[in-house]
Amino acid sequence: MHGSYSTVEVNARRESSPLYWLSTQEGPAPPELEGLGLRQGKPAGAGAEICFVPLGAGDPAPTGLALRRLLGPDEYLIGVADPATGAFCADDVLQAGFDDVLQLDRPDDIALCLARARAVLARRLQQRQDLAHVELERDYLQACIDRLPTPIFFKNAEGIYVGCNKAFEGFIGLPAEKVVGSSVYDVAPEDLARRYQQADDALLARGGEQVYECEVRYADGSLHHVAFHKAAIASEDGRLRGIAGAMLDITDRKNLEGRLIDAAERDPLTNAYNRRKFFEIATEVTDLARREGHPVSVAIIDLDHFKSINDQFGHAEGDRVLCATAALLESAAGDGITVARAGGEEFYVLFPGLALTMAAEIAETMRRQVSDAGLLPDVEEATGTLSVGVAELDPLCSTLWDALKEADEALYRAKRTGRNRVCVARRQSGYASAG
Repeated sequence: MHGSYSTVEVNARRESSPLYWLSTQEGPAPPELEGLGLRQGKPAGAGAEICFVPLGAGDPAPTGLALRRLLGPDEYLIGVADPATGAFCADDVLQAGFDDVLQLDRPDDIALCLARARAVLARRLQQRQDLAHVELERDYLQACIDRLPTPIFFKNAEGIYVGCNKAFEGFIGLPAEKVVGSSVYDVAPEDLARRYQQADDALLARGGEQVYECEVRYADGSLHHVAFHKAAIASEDGRLRGIAGAMLDITDRKNLEGRLIDAAERDPLTNAYNRRKFFEIATEVTDLARREGHPVSVAIIDLDHFKSINDQFGHAEGDRVLCATAALLESAAGDGITVARAGGEEFYVLFPGLALTMAAEIAETMRRQVSDAGLLPDVEEATGTLSVGVAELDPLCSTLWDALKEADEALYRAKRTGRNRVCVARRQSGYASAG
């Protein structure tokens, strides 16, 4: 970091800084400058000072450029032109690396030349002080954001990273020096980079703030749910300069939300959908079927002689049979078919897009799989098996409740006629099956 100077130090140096005479011939300063108290040579590390340099005959560029390389950019170099050795164009001297040029045949210009030099050095010292302050503030800000566990990043208006914190380095899997100066396409997979860039472009187009959630993969391969919070950064004239962003890891919150949703939608014993969720899905399905003219069928399933299972084997065994039955029903249902526990030993099934015959065939597969599983061996034949009633909903002239009532009537007919069988609503078909 550059050194810093107080205003008092700047003013003091402006008035009392020593003046130097730099000559490759090691000769004395000309008489015109003797009153300035010039020091011979330039001590290394003396800082930004005023140096008088004699200009010999010929091109001043080699002398000026060599001194610049040796002394650095902070020294104020004044080329001293002696009319006795030749005339110089002031522009040529300045282009050769000098800050000013002094003609010895114009002694009245010495005071003006020194005034210009001291004003320039004062500005340079002030700039150095300002730069030191800015760098100190930047270092402090960087230390602060590095302590935060939230990945934070900054981009300019061209989409190039100009800063980040340690947490962002961990997310990207690259050190800051690799991130800064790169675009999102340099540090992220192309599909993700395209999505991030589209979001950034939209933010820069309208300004303001932007919040959105998405799933991201960290450098260690782990998947996280992240909420991006971004803000467009504007200059005083309102021009958008870039984006500041933070990534809030909401994985735990999302997992909790998922558990709460499952708790609200699922039966806690069997993990099948509960009655409330069934009617929510069924309402959506029947509304769609009504608009598009698709068939919908429903089934009501009852576990045969379930009370005797609880009485003979205990409620723990009854719970096991219920869970096993729910798993077998969902396995036989396949994609798109909803199985829900209606309560007790009763289940509902929703068959979107399926007419009665196809729904009855799937219900028969369910019945057979449970029967073949032998959930309760060595007991009477119709214990732990299924009785099923199936009905088709005509979305144009009946309701879901109508179809469930018809399925319920078919279910009781299955029980009256021996259990462990599938029956369909009478008004629709005489289909029936028994194990």
